Amino acid sequence: MNKLSTEVMEELDKRLDELWKWKDVKAVVITSKKSGIFVAGADIEEIRRISDPEAGETKARRGQLILEKINRLEIPVIAAINGTCLGGGLELALACHYRIAKDDPQTRIGFPEIKLGILPGFGGTQRLPRLVGLRKALDLILTGRNLDVQKAYQMGIIDKFVPREYPDSYFSTAVNEFVAEILQTGGKKYIRRRKKSGLLNFLFEGNTLGRCLIFSQARKRVLKRTGGHYPAPLKAIIAMKQGLRTSLQKGLMIEAKLLGELVVTEICKNLISVFYLTEEIRKDPGVDVSTVKPRQLKRLGVLGAGVMGGGIAQLLAQNDILVRLKDVDHQAIGKGLAAAAKVFQTQVKQRRIRPLEMQIKMGLISPTLDYSGFGQVDGVIEAVVEDMDVKKKVLVEVEEKLPSRAIFASNTSALSITELAKVSKRPERVIGMHFFNPPHRMSLVEVIRGEKTSDETVATIVALAKKLGKSPIVVKDSPGFVVNRLLLPYLNEAAFLLEEGVRIEAIDKAMLNFGMPMGPIHLLDEIGIDVAAKVAHIMEDAFGERMQASKILEKVVDAGRVGKKGNKGFYKFNGKKKRVDRSVYADFKELINKGDKLNRQQMQERMVFAMINEAARCIEEGITRRPTDIDVGVILGMGFPPFRGGLLKYADTIGLATVAERLQTFYQDYGKRYEPASLLLEMAERGRSFYEEPDFL
Repeated sequence: MNKLSTEVMEELDKRLDELWKWKDVKAVVITSKKSGIFVAGADIEEIRRISDPEAGETKARRGQLILEKINRLEIPVIAAINGTCLGGGLELALACHYRIAKDDPQTRIGFPEIKLGILPGFGGTQRLPRLVGLRKALDLILTGRNLDVQKAYQMGIIDKFVPREYPDSYFSTAVNEFVAEILQTGGKKYIRRRKKSGLLNFLFEGNTLGRCLIFSQARKRVLKRTGGHYPAPLKAIIAMKQGLRTSLQKGLMIEAKLLGELVVTEICKNLISVFYLTEEIRKDPGVDVSTVKPRQLKRLGVLGAGVMGGGIAQLLAQNDILVRLKDVDHQAIGKGLAAAAKVFQTQVKQRRIRPLEMQIKMGLISPTLDYSGFGQVDGVIEAVVEDMDVKKKVLVEVEEKLPSRAIFASNTSALSITELAKVSKRPERVIGMHFFNPPHRMSLVEVIRGEKTSDETVATIVALAKKLGKSPIVVKDSPGFVVNRLLLPYLNEAAFLLEEGVRIEAIDKAMLNFGMPMGPIHLLDEIGIDVAAKVAHIMEDAFGERMQASKILEKVVDAGRVGKKGNKGFYKFNGKKKRVDRSVYADFKELINKGDKLNRQQMQERMVFAMINEAARCIEEGITRRPTDIDVGVILGMGFPPFRGGLLKYADTIGLATVAERLQTFYQDYGKRYEPASLLLEMAERGRSFYEEPDFL
């Protein structure tokens, strides 16, 4: 990828100096010869190595001064964007005088720096609001979201774009025509288009009071979304607020100083670590044998047209895979097609795809009530009810219709793939593919390897998950796999806290304060209290006393509370608003045995250390191939706060000796469920950590 490393920036600096000597040059075009990539951004590895704020500030200032040479050239400089243009790449483009882009699905434009715990440091916080206005700039920088070319054009970042219907070969012609027009007219048409007008601009951005209101509201939104755990968006607001009060040059200096302060924080280093973890997952073939090659899956069957089945069918069609969607009646098929269409309709509303594209994608999904057409598929994804007997029956039925090389992938959250494969004539082609709900949003996929699953099958499903834009982790067949196996102790401990008389609000606030996206009691309502109770018993049956399930969940379900889906749980829901349903306490009052009064940290340790302990057991048992898989799983699958770097990274940060000591205390106070894992005790005694252990990484 093209990236703005120190070496590249220094060479760019020399080239720009040469331009001043070339008197016959009329215009300059900056473009890329690499397909699908303009500039991906700065060199993240260089950012990770910075440990001194002044060094970070100096690097930013050096980059700003080089890009400023572009802006100061007396001839037109045009950025011809023909691929991904992110971070420093967009800052390079903004330093140019004009921007033209090819409207292509690969061309994404934005500032993802916030997601790495920093802010745009080569001029982004200063040039973007001056170009497109404060409100638009705040939205793009503070969210870290990417834009397609048409949205970037509407926002005012792009001056002109080449429609995607035009062949790629036409782009260079379009650029030349654009340059000729600018030289002939002085680019007046494009400069006029950039003028900010309208009532909202006059009321808010055109005066000091209005701008203060915009910044105040932006800060409130950031604090609501992040809980104050992420300093980068708040610093970005400061950079824009202070920078827009002064000249561009002074604003750039403010930006560089704030970048230097952010780049050395533990939060920045953790977020960069998470970035590398997800990149590592995307490169991992899923098997350790390099000679194994994945098969290409062009046609797939989906069994079960419920919300999940319809969502999986949509995801496959989105990525140009032919889908044969089967269920037992027309009503079920209708629901599945409606679920797929709803996702596509949202994309149309967001202008991510066009109505014609939606029709074409939906046309890739063909419904059926029987197994006709399954003789031509490359594999099947089963998404029927979570019942082993039903899944076995479906496997036996469909296997008779499938080609011999077809793969059977079960979308199960807890059932054994090894057990399921016992009824198969080709157990080496049976595998688990656990999508998280909703499948079009959740990026994690657990690929579950049964005892007889072949390397080729694993590699093929891992490759499929990547094609769908997912981050797959390969796990060994075991109750709960990884995410649910770690999630249940967390939720179960929250229920035990209820038994000790801790109030619902206190439990949820403790974990919101820790950085979780929602509290565990609220999460129980979201996933379904009945579902959680069922899985809790599955885990208790599998692991015995150390996975002892709290009786509260079953008691609450017996009282008719299943959570949000039944509009009756621990909370009462009114649209997006919720409040604790006080009457729920009466449903389990006989179970409450008040314990010691706990502070927020003690509650957090009870719930989080239970997960760390179980994660150590997963590594002991070889459930995952690496500790990093666990951290990716908990971040992408259950929302563990990325700024902490992951569950095991967090354990390393506080020290395994501390974790082991606290677990020993909990073991004495609360019993078997806190018995420390042997591996954890051993590593604590040796002074080791998960991210330093050579046997793991």
